[in-house]
Amino acid sequence: MSRRFPRPPGTAAVRAAAAACAALLGMSATAAPAQEVPDVHSAGRVVYVKWCAPCHDPGVTHPGTHALTVKYQGIKPGVLLEWKDLPSATVRFWVRHGISVMPQFRKTEISDAELDALAAYLSRNTPPG
Repeated sequence: MSRRFPRPPGTAAVRAAAAACAALLGMSATAAPAQEVPDVHSAGRVVYVKWCAPCHDPGVTHPGTHALTVKYQGIKPGVLLEWKDLPSATVRFWVRHGISVMPQFRKTEISDAELDALAAYLSRNTPPG
């Protein structure tokens, strides 16, 4: 027995709903959309997903996260994305030289520009200083 789910509204239905909401609020439904803010960390996120996430994403099934969780025992989170004290220089060093069971990554794997983007992405929660 197959189960049927309702189809999402089509574009016309979405536009009609937006126009109705805009009319209720006294706005024009054809107002220009808000400017999208560029994501300055998108390039670093791409590098992270490709090279780092397999070991450092959340969950104990990821060996890097598991190792950091065991090492820091609640003093720091095991998930690198949650660190608030990860300077970009440290990221660059670990990536190029490796640490413990983490291998080093050559410039042919992660270019200097990609490494700069990754370092900025991973250190985004770290206050400057």
